[in-house]
Order: sequence, then C-alpha cells, then structure tokens
Amino acid sequence: MWFEFAAIALILCAMLLLPGYFTARSFGMPRVWSACLAPILSISLICIMGQLLAFANVVASPLLVLAPIIIIPIFAFVVARNRIRTVSLPDMAWWLPVAFLAVGVALGAYLFIHQLPRPDSLFQAYDVTQHLNLIQAFADAGRFSSLGVSSYLSPADQMIDPVRNAGFYPAAWHVLCALAVSLTNFSGSLAINASMFVFGCMAYPLSTLVFLHAVFPHQKRTVIFGCFVALAFVAFPWALFVFGPVYPNLAGFATVPAVMALFIMLTREKSSAAQRVRLSALLLIALMGQALLHPNTLFTCAVILVPYCTHRIWNTCKGKRFGNGRSLLVCLVFIVFCAAVWLLCFKLPFMQDTVTHIWPPYAGRMQEIVNILTQTYTMGFFYEIAAQLLLGALVVIGFVRALHDPSLRWLAISYLLTCFICLESAVRSDEFKQLVAGFWYTDPMRLAAMAVIVATPLAALGLAWLHEVALSLVNTYNAKRQKQTHVRKVAAVVVCLFLAFNFAPAFNLPGMHMQLTSEQLEQSKSKDWVPPTNIHTAFGDYRAVFQATYTADAPLSEQERLFLDEVNNVVPKDAVVINDPMDGSFLAYGVDGIRVYYRNFVGFGCDNETPQSELIRTRLDDYSTDATVRDAVRVIGAQYVLVLSQAGSDSSFINLRDDYDPSEFAGISSITNDTPGFTCVRQQGDMRLYEIDAQRA
Repeated sequence: MWFEFAAIALILCAMLLLPGYFTARSFGMPRVWSACLAPILSISLICIMGQLLAFANVVASPLLVLAPIIIIPIFAFVVARNRIRTVSLPDMAWWLPVAFLAVGVALGAYLFIHQLPRPDSLFQAYDVTQHLNLIQAFADAGRFSSLGVSSYLSPADQMIDPVRNAGFYPAAWHVLCALAVSLTNFSGSLAINASMFVFGCMAYPLSTLVFLHAVFPHQKRTVIFGCFVALAFVAFPWALFVFGPVYPNLAGFATVPAVMALFIMLTREKSSAAQRVRLSALLLIALMGQALLHPNTLFTCAVILVPYCTHRIWNTCKGKRFGNGRSLLVCLVFIVFCAAVWLLCFKLPFMQDTVTHIWPPYAGRMQEIVNILTQTYTMGFFYEIAAQLLLGALVVIGFVRALHDPSLRWLAISYLLTCFICLESAVRSDEFKQLVAGFWYTDPMRLAAMAVIVATPLAALGLAWLHEVALSLVNTYNAKRQKQTHVRKVAAVVVCLFLAFNFAPAFNLPGMHMQLTSEQLEQSKSKDWVPPTNIHTAFGDYRAVFQATYTADAPLSEQERLFLDEVNNVVPKDAVVINDPMDGSFLAYGVDGIRVYYRNFVGFGCDNETPQSELIRTRLDDYSTDATVRDAVRVIGAQYVLVLSQAGSDSSFINLRDDYDPSEFAGISSITNDTPGFTCVRQQGDMRLYEIDAQRA
C-alpha cells in the first residue's frame, strides 16, 4: 500500500506542477519562479476547467480537465518564448527549490509518513465526513465544480438524496483529490494523506521560498537559512495535521506565501508597466484558486499585506515629495478604507455563518502572550505542546532586526497584527473578537497558522543573525591563532545545532527520579514497554498527539473497516444500501465507495428531508407489512441494508454537538435476522448486511 501512497503523491505533484509551471512560463516568468508558483496556479486552472465543463453539463474525466490546461500553456509558451521578455525578478538559484524540497520531504517522511500506522489511516473527527464524501462524490459524478456541491452529485445519487441541501462550497482541494482518485481508483483516505504530505511538505516550502525572495531580494543568506525554519514551527503546518481535520485550510495556507510574493513583485518600485500587466494576470488567476481552497486565506493575505501596502504608499508619497504630513494623511485614508472594507465583509449576509461561529476563550492575557513568545499559540485550547524556546528567541531577534530596517519594518508590524488577533481571540468573548477573528471562525489553530506564516521570515532573519554572531566569534578565535575561518562550516554547524535542538524527540534525562504507578510497573515487564519521558520537546509532544490521532477507531473501528471491505466485494457498485448513519456507516461511501443512503448524521427532520427518507429511517422494519414503506424503498431503488456496531458511537465525534439521537433511525437499527422482508447475507459479530426481499407485485 505504500507503493500506492507514493504513486498518488507523484500524481498530485504532477497535477500541481505541470499546468502552473507552463502557464507561468508563457507569461514570461523565470524557470525557478515558475516552478515555485506552479501549485497555486495549477489549482486555479483545474478549478476553472472543472467549472467550465460543469457549466457545459459535460461529465468530466481527468483527461478532459487536465489535458487542456497542460497542452494550451505549453503551446502558448512555445509560441511566445522568443517574443516575450522574461519578467525581471530577483535571481533565484536552481538549487534553492531543490534544497527546500529536500528538507520538506525529509521532515515530512519523519514527522508524517513514518508516524502513520498505515498509508490510508483515517483521521476520524467531525469534518472528515464532509471531506471524504465530497471527494468520492466528485470522482463518481465527474463533476468538478464548487457550485451545487453535495455528497450526492451523480444523476443517480441526486435522485436518492435524503436531505437536499446542495450549494456553493469552496472545493478546490476536494477536486484535486477527486482527480487523483479517478486516475488511480485508490481510496479517498489514501488521497487525503498523500495530499497533506504534498501540500504541507512540498508546496508550502516552495511557496515560502518565493515569499522569502520577495521579502529579502538582496539577502541571499537569509533566504538560505529560511530553508531550515520553513517547517520548524509545530503550529503550522504540523499542528493542522492533527486538528480538525481542516485539510482545505491547510492546503490554502500552504499557498498563501506564493500569492503574497506575487503581490509584492507586482507592486515593487522597479516593475515596468508590461511586467505589471503580466503579474496582475497571474495574481488574478492565483487568487481564484486561493478563494476556492478556503476564503479565509484571502483575509490572511490582507492582514499580512496591509502593512506592506501602507509602507509602499508612504515610500511613493515621499518619492513625490509630499512631505510627512500629506504622506501620513494618504496612509491614514488607505487604512480607514481597508477597515471599512473589512467591516463591510463582516456584515455581509453570506458571511454570517462564518463570522458568528464562536470558539470560547481559553487563556488569560498574560498566558497568551507567553504562548506567542514561545511559539505555542494555542496552549489551553489544543493539546499541550512543549515551548519552542530557541525558535521563539529567533523570531524575537528577527522582529527586532526588522524594526530597525526601514525596508522590513512592515513585516514586524504584520507579525504584531497577527499576534494581536491571536491574543484577542484567546482572551475575549464579545463582538470585537468576532470582528477581528471571525473570518477564521475564531479558530485558534487557523489563527496560529496565519501568525506562523509571518513569523517564518522573522525566524530566518534571526537564524541569519545567529550565524553572524557565531561567525564573528570564530573569526575572533581564529585571528588570534592565525587560522582561516570556513564560513560554510560555521553555517553548517549553526544549522545542525538548530535542527537538533528544534526537532529533538522527547527523552528521559538520566538521574531524574521517576515514580511509576503499579500499572506502569506491570507494563514495564513487556519488552515493548516505553517508559514515560521526563523531558518534553515540541516535536516529541507533536508525535505523541499524531499517533493518538491516527490510531483512533471511533466511530469506525478496524473490525468495521474490514467488514466494509467484505461488503464492498458482495454489493454491486451501483446498488443503494440503506444504513443507520449513527453507527458510523455514514463513512462507508467515502471510505469504500459503497452507495449508502445516509452519508451524514445531521439535518434530519428538517423541511429539506424527503418523505421517503422519513419513512425509511423511522419505519423500515415494517417493510413487509407497510405498503408506504415498500413504495419509499422502491423509489430510491434500495437493495440492501447495512448495520454496523453501535458500541461507542454516542461517545464519538457523532455526538460532538450533543445531538446524538439513535431513535431517529429506529426503523433501521431495529432490524434483526428475524425481521420479515430482510435476508442476512453477511454477518460478523453485531455487524450485518441484509438483502431486501423482492417486492410483491
């Protein structure tokens, strides 16, 4: 199965690189910049093509979606390569993206792939329901659109949709995974895990590289050190692997730095009008994909770039000799305008479900300040992760250096702004909190990710300073002994020490007394026993959380997954299977592709529910004696009934919102081997598959 993981990861890489790379090249972008910007451009092109095919009512295949957005840019590049001048951007050595990718892949293999119990291990938490089912629905229907999205997309599935609530949903990431599933016929959970590796450990480092180049166009050494801090923060991307799951937001945050780099390149002083036109076109394409990955990433870009725009406005006004007073007035007008747009978005009707979502406060003001300074951000809300003391110190050093550099002062202000939003979200519970943090659902984990994106260049500045200090000390030492200083060796030592300290696993310090409980003493007799650690590290704690997250088996246990595999071999692919979603079987569609009738466990009893659904879930056990029930089954064309184990369901994420009510599906859960009208064809423990008896004429 690991071979399948590698294959689907390579396919995802190809889809993220090829369309975007040749599109950027056809616009005159340099080779290395094109490769780094490719993922967000490719996502946009895939979404545009998928939407066009949906508008034309064409059942799309991966070939129909991907071929035009690869072939047309290649043709345009070949035609234009000798007629269009290359956009003038800061030089980027070819080996830099290779280095960023190498570090990303190595850390991803160690901190993600190696930690997975198996390649398709399922992160069983609330949002996984929507993600898995949407991926499978897109793949089955051949419809890759963010309009009219639901778990019932094919014409046949639309006919059986029990609760009709299709609508707009930003589904760029789901479309990408669905294309990979369609190309390989692998499971959606395998595609999800591969996509997280590709976005978090490959696309994000490349995106960070171009952002660092845009921020530090003349500081090559700082950019190089950025290679080692890009993935050094537990808060992002690693914490989002074990929270939510918020896969689309992780993918969206991973491409944010590239979009901001495009904007900075567009607005820099030396850009010509022709270059600005091309960069504007690329930025517009990128913003489409960014919005369809997750809209809150656009607000992330706004929070970080408003200080930059203010900085550019100030410099432009000063260049035109406006004077301090007039320059300040123009900047204030711009800031007021941005605040007005923010407030307008906050009041928009379609944003209300987002901005009114409330996470309760979880820390005192002083504690949250300590959280931010130690790069933990969410202690008190999320699992307790050890402080990243060295990394926090580097960010503070970089912050001070940025404040003292007029060209980078905006970066320090951007970081202050993101930290202010994190702080207010952590300590408040009022309208102001919703105003400043509502576009991220006031979710501390997403807000922390936003702060990390700005902290990364500051950490690169800090690591560069640490190297300068080390180099100065070594130079002084060698000068007294008339020896030559090897700059690269000093840099290598600094980097190795940083990596060893920052990524160290948890361990026991010899000599520290450890009190073991009687249970632990009994466990210690086993050769596989691992003693509890007395020295915690950030990535040691992260790995423990990861293992706990991906070994959870509720509401779908390993035995139930094996039974579903067996059911999948028995039931015809197009057969409708009635199920009680409260037993975990709502995951059967996304995990195994079984066409279960109920693919969610909320929304029943509302106005959108069909009469057939209400009859089936409450009275299906009366099938043999009630003609109305038989008619309802006939309308949806159901042939089987699936019953999984109810054990533990009421304590799983099904009951996250305290709305667990198995009586809503009593007509299904009441069926036994003795119920007339149903023949048991497979049974394992309390899990059963029934075939519905043919209806009488």
